[in-house]
Amino acid sequence: MELTPWIDIARTGTFQDSNGLDHTFTEADLEALRVGYDPAKSEAPLVFGHPKDNAPAFGWLHALKREGEKLLAQFAHVPAQVKKLVQDRRYRYVSMSLSPDKRRILHVGLLGAAAPAIDGLEPVEMNTDGITINFAAPQEEARPGGNMPTDQEYGALKAKYDALETKCDKLEEEVKELKEECKELEEKCKKLEKELEEESSDFTAFKGKHRAARVQALVDSGKLPPAKAQETISFAAALAEVSTPVNFSAPDGKQEQISAEERYFRELESSPADPRFAANFTAPAPGHYQAGAAAVNPSDVTSKL
Repeated sequence: MELTPWIDIARTGTFQDSNGLDHTFTEADLEALRVGYDPAKSEAPLVFGHPKDNAPAFGWLHALKREGEKLLAQFAHVPAQVKKLVQDRRYRYVSMSLSPDKRRILHVGLLGAAAPAIDGLEPVEMNTDGITINFAAPQEEARPGGNMPTDQEYGALKAKYDALETKCDKLEEEVKELKEECKELEEKCKKLEKELEEESSDFTAFKGKHRAARVQALVDSGKLPPAKAQETISFAAALAEVSTPVNFSAPDGKQEQISAEERYFRELESSPADPRFAANFTAPAPGHYQAGAAAVNPSDVTSKL
C-alpha cells in the first residue's frame, strides 16, 4: 500500500463553519481528533470539495499525527492523477467535515477546481448532519459575513481596552502632577536667577571697591602716580575679564597660577616706591636757603639789576 507524505489538514485557531458559526480549536481538540480516529471502524475518505451525496473517494485517510498546533494526515489509495493535481497546485487547500461534537472526521476535502473524471474509484456515503470547516483559510477569510469577534474574543478585547483606559487615566494624572512640579521648579529657578543676579551685582561692586582700594594704596605708598590711578583701575577691570590663569613667580621663587588682574597688581605692588608720589611727600628746601633769614622782597632784587 502506497502512502502519501504527511500534509497539514488542521490547525489551532477560530474558524467559521459552513453554517456561519464560529468554532475554536485548541491543541487539545486536535489531539482528540487524532486519538479518536480509527480507520478500522470508520475510514474517512479524501474527496473534492464537500459533496452532499454519494461521490467517488479519491483516497482514504490512513493515519493522523499532531505536531504542536497542527494536525497532519497521511492518505492511502490516492490515484496518480490526484497526486499530480496537488503537485501542480491545482488544489492548494483542504477542509474537513466533522461530526457535530467535533470529535470525529467524516471526510477531508480538497479545495480547488472540479473533481477529475477518474474511473474505478470507490463511492462514499456522506453524513450531511456534520459541520464543514476550512482549516486552511486565514481566520479573517473564514468569516465571509464579516469580521465580528466572538463573545470570547470580544470579552478579551474589552478587558484589554479597559486596562489601557485605566492606564491612560493614571498616566494623565501623572502628567498633571509633573506639570505642577515643573511649574514650581520654574518659579524656584526664576527666584534663584534673581538672587544670583543680585549676588553677582554685589560681588561686582565689591570687586570694584577692592580694586579701587588697592590702587589707592599704590598711590599712597608712592608706587603709582596719582594721575594714573583711574587709568590703572580701568586696565585692571579689563584684565579681570580674562578667564585664563597666568603663571607668577613670587619673590621667594614659588610658582603659582593666578588671574591676569592679580598678577598685574602684584607686579605694581612689588615695584619700588617713588617718594615724590607719596601722599606725605614734602619737597626739600633749596641749598642756599637759610632758616631764619629775613624774607627777600623781589622788588629789591630787581632794582639792583
